[in-house]
Amino acid sequence: FFSMDVITTHNTSDFDAVASLIAAGVHYPGAMMVIPTRINANVQAFLSLHKDVFKVSAPGDMDPEAVTRLIVVDTNQWKRLDRMNSLAKKKDLEVHVWDHHAVASDITASMVVQESVGACTTLFAERFESGGVELTPIQATLFLAGIYEDTGNLSFPSTTVRDARAVAYLLDNKADLNVLGNFLRPVYGVRQKEVLFEMLRHA
Repeated sequence: FFSMDVITTHNTSDFDAVASLIAAGVHYPGAMMVIPTRINANVQAFLSLHKDVFKVSAPGDMDPEAVTRLIVVDTNQWKRLDRMNSLAKKKDLEVHVWDHHAVASDITASMVVQESVGACTTLFAERFESGGVELTPIQATLFLAGIYEDTGNLSFPSTTVRDARAVAYLLDNKADLNVLGNFLRPVYGVRQKEVLFEMLRHA
């Protein structure tokens, strides 16, 4: 019986989602990294440029019958996943969830890493640093993009000391800030951030 691990993240994926997915691929070697159909344009541009480095698959490439473990990153909601409904109903499926959002989950998981930091990628960067994992410069650059986009370059109120330490670790691993300038959207202005957090507070 052929069994496989699958890693996925939420639809309309941003840099933190995709960086967490690739980071999970490092943490769970041999797992199939299934990227949602809809990803943000700037992330798509980055992946297109580095498609020889990051081996990701589409949901249609996955054989649901063969999946024995599902690793979900940057979300904890079935409805936000792309074409994973068949797995939601699967018995004896082991599920791991890695998330940084303080929301209740509808996924029954055997392992949950859900901690309030600015970016999900931070959780993986911390594991890599403590485990002495060697990252390539392009991996470190993508992971840094994930943290920077979700924390507004460490300026959002949700940013923690842990995010800043993770950034230092990734810069130590040769993350390239010049590359980020070409792909990260401009940081929100003060007024935009106020509106965003008001919306989140009342959502």
